[in-house]
Amino acid sequence: MNEESATIALRKFRVQKNVKSGKGPLTPACLLKLVKRFEETGKLEDRARDGRPCLKEARAPCIAVEMEAIASEAASGTSSAREAARRLGLPPSSVRNILRRILQLYPYKLQSCHELLPADTAQREAFAKWAFSKIEQDPT
Repeated sequence: MNEESATIALRKFRVQKNVKSGKGPLTPACLLKLVKRFEETGKLEDRARDGRPCLKEARAPCIAVEMEAIASEAASGTSSAREAARRLGLPPSSVRNILRRILQLYPYKLQSCHELLPADTAQREAFAKWAFSKIEQDPT
């Protein structure tokens, strides 16, 4: 503490870092813990806590890879969040939340399989003629 008392060091720390007493006053014992934590880790941030992991970007890459694998296996090129959840052993809601919040992937988003290509013109015309003939046969 540079030959100063803990109380003086605490006051200087509060002034320098603009630390206000949030949950209570920062005691000399707390200051010693902060110094010890800084010496051990090089940071003043809180340590990782035990418990249920929150929705993190750490899971996003494995979910993205799984979604691509499912899409490549399907003939139509579609993928299912439920199937990815089953394969990864995660809750379907977690997979949906990661897809939406982190990967910004939403259901019914236009994908390459929905793109209109010039090569598909004949097939689209045939479908339109078929649908029109069905409407003429049964107008109700």
